[in-house]
Amino acid sequence: MLDTVITRTAGLLHAAYLAGPTIPNPGDGSEPPFGNQIETLLRWAMWGALFCCVAGFIIIGARMGIQHKKGEGGSHMGSMAIVGFGCVLIVTAYAIVRNLAGAAGG
Repeated sequence: MLDTVITRTAGLLHAAYLAGPTIPNPGDGSEPPFGNQIETLLRWAMWGALFCCVAGFIIIGARMGIQHKKGEGGSHMGSMAIVGFGCVLIVTAYAIVRNLAGAAGG
């Protein structure tokens, strides 16, 4: 029984290997007519997100100053870590997409 299952599985895998992978062809790699507008929109979104990160650091600094003047402690390091991670995520996403688009010929 087990020999039959192994033989049939090996036969199916061999047939799949011989059939070859079917990779979809996205075309000749030319961008759509509105490609420049999409790229501009994504760049604006990236700069807007980085602006929000800088504003986040400014707000954290203001909170630190106000709470220090009042004599209160705060969890500033946690807030700074979250905003810093957001900055790293944005820049990393931009670099990954830019490199992938460059590898694709864009």
